[in-house]
Amino acid sequence: MGASFRLPLPRRQALLFLIAMLVPCAVLVTLGLRTMEQDRQLEEGRRDVERQRRVDRTREALLAELERITLQQMTLAVARGGDMAVGPEAPVAFVGALRDEALLLPWERTPASEASREGLEHGAFADRMREAEGLEVGARRHDEAARRYRAAIDDARTPAQQTYARLLLARALRAGRRLEESRAHFERVLAAPVDQVDEFNVPLGLYAAAALERAGARQEALIDRVRTAVNPDRLVSSNALRIARDLAVALGDAGLTSTLAATIEDREQAAALQRDFATVVPAPGPESVWTAYGDPVWLIGVTPPAGSFDGLVVAVRAADVLARLDVPGGEVRLAAPADAAGQTLGEGLRGLRVVLPPEAPAAGSRPLFFAIGILLALTFTLVAGGLLWRDVQRDLRLSAMRSQFVASVSHELRTPLAAIRMFSETLKLDEEVDRRTRSEYLDTILHESERLSRLVDNVLDFGKIERGQKTYRFEPVQLEEVVSKAARTAQYPLERAGFSLNVDVEPGLPPVSADPDALQQAVLNLLSNAMKYSGGSREIDLRLDRQNGHARIQVVDRGVGIAPADQPRVFDRFYRVASDENRHIPGTGLGLTIVAHVAGAHGGGVDIDSRPGIGSAFTMRLPLEDSRRGA
Repeated sequence: MGASFRLPLPRRQALLFLIAMLVPCAVLVTLGLRTMEQDRQLEEGRRDVERQRRVDRTREALLAELERITLQQMTLAVARGGDMAVGPEAPVAFVGALRDEALLLPWERTPASEASREGLEHGAFADRMREAEGLEVGARRHDEAARRYRAAIDDARTPAQQTYARLLLARALRAGRRLEESRAHFERVLAAPVDQVDEFNVPLGLYAAAALERAGARQEALIDRVRTAVNPDRLVSSNALRIARDLAVALGDAGLTSTLAATIEDREQAAALQRDFATVVPAPGPESVWTAYGDPVWLIGVTPPAGSFDGLVVAVRAADVLARLDVPGGEVRLAAPADAAGQTLGEGLRGLRVVLPPEAPAAGSRPLFFAIGILLALTFTLVAGGLLWRDVQRDLRLSAMRSQFVASVSHELRTPLAAIRMFSETLKLDEEVDRRTRSEYLDTILHESERLSRLVDNVLDFGKIERGQKTYRFEPVQLEEVVSKAARTAQYPLERAGFSLNVDVEPGLPPVSADPDALQQAVLNLLSNAMKYSGGSREIDLRLDRQNGHARIQVVDRGVGIAPADQPRVFDRFYRVASDENRHIPGTGLGLTIVAHVAGAHGGGVDIDSRPGIGSAFTMRLPLEDSRRGA
């Protein structure tokens, strides 16, 4: 036991070691990260180029599709003599006309609505209708108004005029409480062709359907008529759509209600475009320019002059036309208005931003290779540094142990040598020393010489053990004699230090094959150790007994004890427990090492049972001769 030495690495050497370790690691990490960053930048550049190529391909494909749609709508307009109509293409929201820099929506004025307006403004039919409406609404003479409406039916020049007069006749009859007759006329109006409209481009059958719905007519017939009247292929006015939506709601047709609501939203967006047209859409030029407008996004394009118009205005649903594109690299989608990730498609498609599908990551493993390379290099560097640090620490510890060993041996040698010299000089100079004192001095010289011999033997034995040259002379030995001889040898220093040695030997133990000198030296080392670390106690027990086929030589003290964490290391060479008490106790740290080697060489071992502040018990186990023969 005693104090363990750990010499810290000098500050300058520690700094140099850290520099030698950290600089290569920093260089490796820096170069690796820089290489990875350059590789990432190259990959990002390649992706940017590829992304731009995809944007260009998307723009070209989109412009080609828009030109195809425009050409188709112009062909239809020419074929219909300038009549604006939505073609069969789903992406087309509407096709309007440009006149005097103003947008004309296709459902505002149709040939049928213009004919209806002309008939209600001029001629005998218009006069009779105004007269009848004056009687119905102003004078509230419903029967007289009904006769005039019948006369107007007879004077009508077109089926549409007849249906219009019949609609007002049914209204007048209903106001005059002639409900059955009124309902019959409403049903005839309901059955009229859907192209018979009023001056506001509302199919006359929708008015009849609304009246019949309030009168409790069959829902199936009314729903069928409403669906026919607002067929998507027909250009009915926004007012007609609102009337049809209200009817669909009243009749409980959710699907038709949803369809009409969506169509009305388109009409409202078209009306907003009509108001904003001059400020949003540029004037036609030599090159086609499409402008993004509204939400959902429409692409608005203006064609060159066509027929009586300054040009056609084609509104295309951007999401629908994008979904139809065959663009390499995946499907594109519209960007949200605030989506910074969206990319513009150039001047030909103003305000339109699209988001390309994410590009699949490159199949290469260069980043992983770089990362693994850096990790391996750092690992090898750190492992090598750790091994070097361990070797340096081990060498430092060995150097510290050797320094302590030299100091301890010097101290251990100096003490008996000083005693021998002092008593020898006393005997030489003082010839009148009495016989008893002379005998006491000679005993001291003898025991100090034996102590010196044991110390030298320990050092020599340890050197042989270190070199693997330690040999033992085995012979049959009575352990009782070895223990007794060791007790007699230690009696003098024990008495000088005030110790009481209690020897307890079990009789009748068989002999063992052993080296008696080595066993005696091991027992003396245990006794010497007990003397050093007994603290204030002055009682030591030396026992010899048998247990489980082994002879046990046990030395027990009641001293400072050993902490559990230090117990496994007390048999290491030069090891001494670090504590303030042990620093003042001399020792070489070899005694227990030699005890463990001797016990192991004899086929046994050493056990320790110690508790701090209570004491320690060291037990040498040696196999007995009879147990060896039994085995």
